[in-house]
Amino acid sequence: MLAVKGLRVALPDGRVLIDGVDLSIEPGEVVVLLGGSGAGKSTFARVLFEREELDAAGFEIVSAQLDLDRAQLGLVPQRGALFDHLDVRGNLDLALRHAEGEQPPKEGEAAEWLQRVGLDPALAEPGTPVTGLSGGQAQRVAVARVLASKRKLLFLDEPSVGLDPHRVRVLARLIREQVKALGISAIVVTHDVALAAGVGDKLYLLSLEHRRLEHLFADRWPGALEDPGHPDGERGKWIVELEAALVDHLEEHGDAKPPAGTPKPRSALSGVGRFAEPLIAPFRVAMLSLVRAPTQLFKHPKDFFIVARRVAAQTLLRPLPFYLIVSTLIGYTVLYVISRVGGAGVRPDALLRSIGGSYVIALAPALSALLFVAASGSATNAWLGSMGLTKQTLALDALGVDRKAYLWAPAWLAIAICYLLVAALFALGMIAGGLLVCRSYGVPNAWELLTGDILDPRPERMPYALRAGFLVWIYAWGIASDVVAKGGAPKPEADAVTRGMTASVVACTLWVVAWELFTVVVVFRS
Repeated sequence: MLAVKGLRVALPDGRVLIDGVDLSIEPGEVVVLLGGSGAGKSTFARVLFEREELDAAGFEIVSAQLDLDRAQLGLVPQRGALFDHLDVRGNLDLALRHAEGEQPPKEGEAAEWLQRVGLDPALAEPGTPVTGLSGGQAQRVAVARVLASKRKLLFLDEPSVGLDPHRVRVLARLIREQVKALGISAIVVTHDVALAAGVGDKLYLLSLEHRRLEHLFADRWPGALEDPGHPDGERGKWIVELEAALVDHLEEHGDAKPPAGTPKPRSALSGVGRFAEPLIAPFRVAMLSLVRAPTQLFKHPKDFFIVARRVAAQTLLRPLPFYLIVSTLIGYTVLYVISRVGGAGVRPDALLRSIGGSYVIALAPALSALLFVAASGSATNAWLGSMGLTKQTLALDALGVDRKAYLWAPAWLAIAICYLLVAALFALGMIAGGLLVCRSYGVPNAWELLTGDILDPRPERMPYALRAGFLVWIYAWGIASDVVAKGGAPKPEADAVTRGMTASVVACTLWVVAWELFTVVVVFRS
């Protein structure tokens, strides 16, 4: 199922994290990888699942042999990484659809997989949120999801985190039962000696001393202790011995740092590429989304609308009262101030008739865009970033789901459309504020007066209306592209989510300011 020989992984600064790892896994075998913090367990997982991201980050990865069929490799990340925009059934249905050649799941199939992992099939009822599951339930749903994907080699990353001792044993028995029943193999990465002893056919320690795998108890390990036939006394003896071996190793080598090495040389061209990447990424997202959105909408309309509905709720529905209140206040304030400081001897009502709706077409595009980026864009950016941080996007990849078609394309289109609607509502709110001012001065036909520059502009004001329409259009796609690009970028730590949100607000603000200045120059010159 997997053959690795001579795997060497060096960090971008040259320090060697893994040095000559050999590992082979046979069909029906469960292999456990133990090790201290910083030993390289997570990096080994990333070599299997995120090789391109490691290469892009400057890691050096060399191996004499790395035989792996990615289409047969499934993943259960830490804490399950259930898709939070789907209910329990949706998580399973997504895996089943892609396991069956994109065929719709059979009725009751999701419930059957839940029963396989000892869960109540009633959890497959529509509308059961994954956020309401306990830690043990979430972990078992994640196992059911990856089993439903029909993968032949499972990678379980710290599957017992947050579980009590009873549920650890239940999980170990579950993994053993399903490996035997389905004829698959598994790699379990864990610190939990009870889980390791209960589930592993072979135990390996990723050594902090020489950065290679040590086969623990190679000549005398009795096999997975949660299999039938192992008395409790034997289990207790082996758990104590395994824990002692792990503790002794960590006491001696736990503070060992990765050995120094020669940093990977970087060309001047690669430096330019790293600098240009944030500028290029939004345009790449726009092209990818434009190409893949129609295909995703045609092939998987339900998936498309699930993601689009989630984004629409974040970008339009929830902040809608905020936009309406702010736009009305801005419209009232701007027109009222202009009416009061319009000049000596000029009647306020005459000034209002002269201004008409020009204040709306001048201010609505920029103000709506800046507020949309700060509120709606940040919300979606944070959601996409959290999916990367919690390994939900990696779980998508491990199910064979194209994250760019499934996630990016509908999010990009929904953000752009929602901004167009917000811009229209913002203009309407500014008009409503202006109507209040006109009413206070007794200006007749106020609605026609304030909407004339938008709905039926005079020839001399047509360029300003065209400029406003163009700006709203270009802001919609620019904001959508930047939010998806920065939200969907790799998130190795929590701070990266905040940095992505901040960077997007800054970039989109510069995008708005640049277009405002450019179009002002063009329109007034002409």
